[in-house]
Amino acid sequence: MREARATDKDASTTTTPIAGTHVVDTTSRSLPEPEAAFGAVEAQDLLKRAPNSYLLNQIYGLWFFVSWFFLVLIITHTVSPEQYGVFAVALTAYNTLLYITALGLEDATTVYVPRLLVEHGAAAAALLIRRLLVIRIVLLLFFASALFFGIPLLATAIGSIPIKGATDFASGLRDPKLLAHIAPIALYIAGSGITNLLTALCAALMRMRLVLIISGLSQAAVLGVGFVVLRLGWGVDGMLWLLAISSLLGAAAFLLRLAPFIFMPGATYKQSLAPVIRLSISAWLTNLATGALLKQASIILLGYAAISLVQIGYFNLSFQLADAANTLLVAGFAGVGGAALAAAFIGDNYERLALSWRSLIKIETLLMAPVLVFCLFNAPNIVHMLYGSNFDAVGPLLAIFLFFNLLIRVLGTTIHQATMYVVGKPRLVVLSQWVGLLFVVVLGLLLIPRYGVAGALIADGVSRAITGTMQLFFLWPLPHKYPLAFTLRLLLALTLAALPSLLWHPANHILLALSATIFLLLCIGLLLLIKPLDTQDIGMIERVNPRMGKYLRWFAPQRK
Repeated sequence: MREARATDKDASTTTTPIAGTHVVDTTSRSLPEPEAAFGAVEAQDLLKRAPNSYLLNQIYGLWFFVSWFFLVLIITHTVSPEQYGVFAVALTAYNTLLYITALGLEDATTVYVPRLLVEHGAAAAALLIRRLLVIRIVLLLFFASALFFGIPLLATAIGSIPIKGATDFASGLRDPKLLAHIAPIALYIAGSGITNLLTALCAALMRMRLVLIISGLSQAAVLGVGFVVLRLGWGVDGMLWLLAISSLLGAAAFLLRLAPFIFMPGATYKQSLAPVIRLSISAWLTNLATGALLKQASIILLGYAAISLVQIGYFNLSFQLADAANTLLVAGFAGVGGAALAAAFIGDNYERLALSWRSLIKIETLLMAPVLVFCLFNAPNIVHMLYGSNFDAVGPLLAIFLFFNLLIRVLGTTIHQATMYVVGKPRLVVLSQWVGLLFVVVLGLLLIPRYGVAGALIADGVSRAITGTMQLFFLWPLPHKYPLAFTLRLLLALTLAALPSLLWHPANHILLALSATIFLLLCIGLLLLIKPLDTQDIGMIERVNPRMGKYLRWFAPQRK
């Protein structure tokens, strides 16, 4: 483990910084007693290092959201709503294909590379990552070829389906504008696919500083050059090519920096790929449903219902804004939270795991619920100030999806998924996510024809809530239950703090900032009054980060 310490999770990317780093394989062999004791010591060391890992990941997560937010802001102020709709469809296709090609290899990397480092040395871990990298490159070449040569065949197959709208959809696939976007999308997927696997390797090696530097600089370049590209009038085509080139350069930078580790010789142990692939397939099915198909299914249903590209652009903007508001301050937990849960479960300690699970739900809710509630009560004003009057229709749509994001956050869905991986229930995670996907399709077919984009957002939100509820039910046997009393008290405080927003509608950025400040002060005062945390939460937080525990103690009853 000394090698692992010498190097430096989340959901999450992938399009998130270290997505997929919280899957833990609990089917491995039982360790002899001395090794188990050593593992417990290493787990404590992991918990102590968790705050620094969270901080680095959170810094990059914030920069990712901020830079992408400003990029979308520039695009919406430069191109027409219809052109933004084309851009939104292209990016949705990119995200879907990226998840399809991922095959869960990032999750397998973050599980098996640290294990091999500890048990068999860095050379064995390097051998595994080389094999996974070969698999990733082969998959990327296959899907790139399918994109270039398979679209006409796909259009022909869809056109032969005897249902309403199939012929129009097939004609859309043959559209020269779409075919012109295939090349940058394919290159974008290739660069991102390699980058995501190497980012997962950095997470496994605890070298998050490298991710912050390379990916952070790449995002800065996209933002700066993107502004120039749009000003030159190159539009959506120019932006897609910029994203493609930047992803390839980022992948090359990671390869160069990690080459000494990746090509390390001298391995004396060769990890069997069978368990690695089994774990990756389970994670892939989950990530595919949550990260790609939920949104893509809505896009397809909107297209089937003959919803215009402008309206689809509104859907995409609402979706992105609400998801950003829901993850802005907790992106750093994508890997760190899962690692902390895994460490808490050392020795099959369900008591400690349940306490950690409850505390993480409370911490994430405390961080994000105020943001979601404020945005919910001010959605139309926020959209108007950010994107102008051309996108005023997005305001009510954003409010709908913010409501469901708030519900999903307080349910603790992200924490449930990581916890179920830790206790060895990945199949139940897959089941819950695909049941949610089924509800997206069924509810979308019922609601979109009547309510349009709002129906798609409602269908997506309800399906996510169903998924979170199912996962909570699967975790009900834990010795400590979901903190319902905490959630109700917190939501009551936040709702009271947001009531002035019903009477006052800020007309500019300064007044909106003033409104946010007043809301925040009211929230702090009410939370200090109701004290939503308990002494068990503070005790666990202080063991991990005494400084954080010192500040959060104000939100818990005083010890007698």
